Amino acid sequence: MINLKIFISGENVNLCKPDEKFAFESDWYNWFNDPVNIKYLDQGEKINTPEDQLKFFLSMKNRIVLIIQDKKSKNYVGVVSLSSINNKKKTCELAIVRDLKQNKFSSPLSSLESISLITEYAFEKMGIRIISAGQHIDLKKWQNQMELAGYKLEGLHTDRYYKFGKEGDTVSIACNIKDYKHLKKIRKKLWDGNQKMLKRYRKLLKIKKFSEKLSKFFETEKKQYYKKIFEL
Repeated sequence: MINLKIFISGENVNLCKPDEKFAFESDWYNWFNDPVNIKYLDQGEKINTPEDQLKFFLSMKNRIVLIIQDKKSKNYVGVVSLSSINNKKKTCELAIVRDLKQNKFSSPLSSLESISLITEYAFEKMGIRIISAGQHIDLKKWQNQMELAGYKLEGLHTDRYYKFGKEGDTVSIACNIKDYKHLKKIRKKLWDGNQKMLKRYRKLLKIKKFSEKLSKFFETEKKQYYKKIFEL
C-alpha cells in the first residue's frame, strides 16, 4: 500500500495529500469507472485510466484535493476536495466521491466527518466565508445528513443534471462562516465525536426534510405562478 502524508487527522478518517505515485499507481483512477460511484457525477462518458488520473493530478490548480483514509482499516476510501477557490470573494466549492465498495470497511459517519474536517480547515485556515456545493436531488438523504455540518439547502434547479440523455433536478447547498461559528460555539468543534453526531443524526431522521418541503412548493406554487405568467 502507498503511504500518504496525513494532512488532517480525525476520529474515523485521515485526510491525506495525494502524490504522483498515488495518482498513477493506486486505484484512485478506478473509482471513477464504477457505475455506482459515478451515478450522479458528470464522469462516465469515457473510461478513466491511471494516465488520466496522473494528468488530472498534475493539472490541479486552485484546488485542494485530499484522499480519505479509513483509520481502522487503513484503506483509502474516497476523495474530498475544495475547488474554484476565490481568495477575493473568499468562496469555494466542495465535492466528495466515495469508493462505495469500501463502505463495509468504513465507519457509517466517515463521509460526514470528512466533510466536517475539510469545512473546518476552509474556514479556520483559508479564511473562506462561504462553501457551496451542488448535488442530484436523489441524494437528498446525504444532503440532509450534511445539514449536521452546517450545509443549508439554498435552491432547487429543474433539469440541471444531464447525463447519457437523461435529465434530473439538482439542489444547491452552502455553509457560511456565520453558521459555522454558531455550531462551533455550541460544540467547540464542528465534528465533536461519533456518539454526539450519531445522536443528532437519529433525531434528524424524525424531522421532515426541507428538500421535501421545497419540492412540494415548487410543484404547486411555482408551477401555478408561471402558468399564469406564460399565459399573459
